[in-house]
This record gives sequence, structure tokens and C-alpha cells, in this order.
Amino acid sequence: MKRLVFASVAALAMVGTASADFIDASDGGTAELTIEITGTVEEICGITASGTTLQFDYGELAGTTGTVPGGVSFGLVCNAAAGATVGVSSANNGYLLRNGTETGPGNQIPYSFDLDKGDDEFSYALGTRPESLTSDRTYPIAGSAELRQGREVGAYIVVDGVKGPDFQGAPTTTVFAGDYSDIITLSLTAN
Repeated sequence: MKRLVFASVAALAMVGTASADFIDASDGGTAELTIEITGTVEEICGITASGTTLQFDYGELAGTTGTVPGGVSFGLVCNAAAGATVGVSSANNGYLLRNGTETGPGNQIPYSFDLDKGDDEFSYALGTRPESLTSDRTYPIAGSAELRQGREVGAYIVVDGVKGPDFQGAPTTTVFAGDYSDIITLSLTAN
């Protein structure tokens, strides 16, 4: 049993030696060996977030004809050389809807959506805003050090107030009482 093991190791050593190339440096020449080194860096592309719920003070909405802002931060990371595309969509086509209802007068509150816009090229790729989410939005971002190393981005939502004209000294609203909501989905796809 032991002899078979030794014979196998010796046979392997011979096979390794027999298949090696000999690089000749005789007659004052130079022998060169080139070694190719390869490796793979896997694609990393995703979103990080510390919070995913944004709640407004609806009492404040009822008392203003202006707008009420709110925001949430998240991070984008993608090492794809061609960059990535940020996608933004709204479940209710850019409206907060009264829970249990469909669209319609008195049941929806419009809002606009804005991605943080800084003064560098990364942020300019995110487009001009604020804009309605009545249709899905996409923002292509070129591959860059900022995207590879991670970049914090802010999403700002500006909701319209719902105060109506006073009626004989009593306040009114443009919508029915109730809980209103929408779901915004952000995606990051490597290009």
C-alpha cells in the first residue's frame, strides 16, 4: 500500500517536469519568461438606506395652501464601468391616495419628487427637478470614482397643502379626511 502512494507521487512529479517548457539562454542570449496574472472583480451594484418610511404631518397639510417638504437619504454604489441607471416610480402615479380609494377629486394629494442635486458631474446626471412621478423616471449615471466608492443621495418629496377657502370663518380642505399614502420605488441597474 505504501509503495503505491510513493509511485503515484513520483509519477506526478515526472508529468509536471515533462510538460514544462525550457527557455534556452545559450550562446550569450537571454532567457525570458512571461507570466500572465489574471483576476476577476465581481460587479457590485446596489442601494443602501437607513430609513424607508417618510411620514408627513397631515394636520399641517390641512392648514396650508403651500407645500410641505420631507426627505430621506440613501446611498448608491456601483462599480460597472458603463455606470448605472437610477429608476424612480410611484405606485399611485405621483399622488398620495386616500387609503381604500382610487384616484379622483377629494381622494388624492399631488406631490413632486426631487433627487439631491449637488454641484458636481455625478449630481448633474440626475437631471432637472422637482418633477411629478406621473410616469416612471430614469437617470443614467456614468461610471465614476464617486459611484464605485458609494455616494449618498437625498430624495426630497414636496407635498401640496390641502387647505381650502374658509367658509363662514370655518376652515375647509380640498380633500376628504383620511390617511393618504403612496409607495415610491427606487432602483439601481448596472448599465
